[in-house]
Amino acid sequence: MIPIQELLASARKHDGRTAIIVAGEDITYRDLRAGILAGAAALDRIVKPGQRVALLCTNSYAYIWASLAIELTGAIRVPINIKSSRSEIARIITDCDPALILHEDETRHLVPDNASAQVLHVGEIAFEDGAASFVGRFGAQDICSINYTSGSTGNPKGVVLTHDNWSFVYVNMLVDRDIKAEDKLAFIGPLTHAAWSYLYAGLLVGATNIVFPGGDTEGLLAYARENPVTIVTCVPTTLSRIVEVTAKDDLLVRTLKWIGIGAAPVTQAQLDRAAEVFGNRIVINYGQTEAMMTCTYMDFRKHGPERLLAEYIGTPYAFARIKVVGKDGRPVGLGEVGELHLHGSHTMQGYWNQPETTAATIIDGYIASGDLGVEEEPGLFRLVGRIKDMIISGGFNIYPSEVEAVVASFAGIDEVVVLGKEDEVWGEKVVCCYSEREGESVDLDALKAFCKEQLQIKAPKEYHLLAPMPKSATGKIDKKAIRQLEFMKA
Repeated sequence: MIPIQELLASARKHDGRTAIIVAGEDITYRDLRAGILAGAAALDRIVKPGQRVALLCTNSYAYIWASLAIELTGAIRVPINIKSSRSEIARIITDCDPALILHEDETRHLVPDNASAQVLHVGEIAFEDGAASFVGRFGAQDICSINYTSGSTGNPKGVVLTHDNWSFVYVNMLVDRDIKAEDKLAFIGPLTHAAWSYLYAGLLVGATNIVFPGGDTEGLLAYARENPVTIVTCVPTTLSRIVEVTAKDDLLVRTLKWIGIGAAPVTQAQLDRAAEVFGNRIVINYGQTEAMMTCTYMDFRKHGPERLLAEYIGTPYAFARIKVVGKDGRPVGLGEVGELHLHGSHTMQGYWNQPETTAATIIDGYIASGDLGVEEEPGLFRLVGRIKDMIISGGFNIYPSEVEAVVASFAGIDEVVVLGKEDEVWGEKVVCCYSEREGESVDLDALKAFCKEQLQIKAPKEYHLLAPMPKSATGKIDKKAIRQLEFMKA
């Protein structure tokens, strides 16, 4: 299966139905199909199959049709998050060496001054009339995209995914994630990242996809007060804002099938507050750029209330496999902590121009995730934390997630991140950074006493209130930025 060909077939079948609502405009499947074909014919005059096309665009219709047209030409799509720093964008452009960079008015300033590629405003692409018969020149095993990791711990790495890899992302989602033609999916996350997978899956089945500018939670909420929305996907920070301002009798609560959470771990406090509003209609998704999106999912609608725990990442998708591996490289038993190794036809071919890093990451056909987890019972997984984040303090192994869960349960806490800091006495000491919920304040002395009682030796040695909590371009808590703050220096 080649996704873009299937999408064009779906668009033909659903013709007059609304495919996309963006910036107040309704785009039918008929118009979407015509735009893709005409855009591909126009781009085919500019780029050749296998050349890279970098996209510096907002959450716009232009981004959608251009991304799909690039796929159809056989060129390689390179989506770039416009909230990335200019230096990071410049490194990505240098690394992928695109033949073409597409931008919008709002993003022209992000194009590196020394870029050697042809640079065009996406509106300058001259559509070709009569392009309805355009056929791309590529195969399932050809590269479809290079998706860059966030670079929060170093230089960004380009994850290479073929058309076949992407086909299994969408198959996994359509088998397991309850997305139907009658659904109305709302997107506020950047389409350069996980939201793209949901959007594409929705288009494949003929659903209506409502796209908002990246991070426009208020816009989504205003729309959902007047119009039915059945599926929302977001990061935990956005989930907190949605829950904070949504009443139980709001239209969104009445029409929602499920709300998906991903990109970063959710805390138990965030999950509990969400369950007060939406009940068990919550799905946690676990994936990585290297194993695009569809590794495991925890659909709480399928489990009892005793399973409503933030640490669960659930069961593998239909065409994904996971094993838990010990330090010796061998699988560990049920209930034992180890590194999660990820496998499936959706996982990457490797890192662009980085064969050594690729070899260190793909082990016996599995992606070494860097995440620690537990298979609690056959096919049910819990996430423990990142290997590199584990803190060894006074000879004890301390997983930040267990400390974060305790802190997050304390009154007034909004977000929390726990880091290790070099210390002459302890080797490393536990540092807690937190933010307060809007309109509330945290009693620090009471928080310290609470953590000491709950965590004993694992309790933080330092506490720091951060307002606001630093965030990366993808909405995750930016640990790299926090580690550069003065109080983190040994």
